[in-house]
Amino acid sequence: MTQEQDDIITMFETTLVILDKNKNTWKNGVAFSETRTKTGKQQAPTEGVTGEKAQVRDDLEEKMLVTAGAIAAFAAKNADPDLAAQVEMNRSSLDRLPASDLVQTAQRVVDAATDNLAELADYGVTGATRDELKAAADIFANKKESTREAVVERKVETLSLPEAISSVRSIFRNELDKLMSAFKKPEPDFYKAYFAARIIVNRAATIPKKPEPAPAPAPGP
Repeated sequence: MTQEQDDIITMFETTLVILDKNKNTWKNGVAFSETRTKTGKQQAPTEGVTGEKAQVRDDLEEKMLVTAGAIAAFAAKNADPDLAAQVEMNRSSLDRLPASDLVQTAQRVVDAATDNLAELADYGVTGATRDELKAAADIFANKKESTREAVVERKVETLSLPEAISSVRSIFRNELDKLMSAFKKPEPDFYKAYFAARIIVNRAATIPKKPEPAPAPAPGP
């Protein structure tokens, strides 16, 4: 699998999570429901793995919000804007994060809890609380890899990996993206989260390049 294919599949996964978390919003729309089902079939056999991952992601985000909220309250009381910035988040912002970024954000909350553990006891954050959050992040990270492995192994039936990616992208572009227009005004948060998830993040471009060594000084006369 190329880096570009991996980036596209990450976009698929993130967008499907947003759709499934907002199922109550669109489930009564026949065309939308049929299109979501069709997208799932094109993703098969990764659909079951993706559904499990959505549940694991929900659990992780819930634990992050509880712990981050307690740390934010502690930071506000102690006038610590740097600590507050480390744990600034809400459900909508977490939903929009790609899987890898969500894991990194969870680790940031874990680190903030560890650094202030003694003082956070009065706020309900203990070593057990922190460890539960870390465990949830590890479980989600493992699910993320399981989904990717399932996609890599998708050599079944009639579609190769490039063909499967092309087919799913076509459904998103020509059907789901257009059907989302109906939610722009009545469900703006869902609409924004969906299109934020639809952005393909170029992971390779986000890795900083190592600086090249300075040229050796020219020899003296």
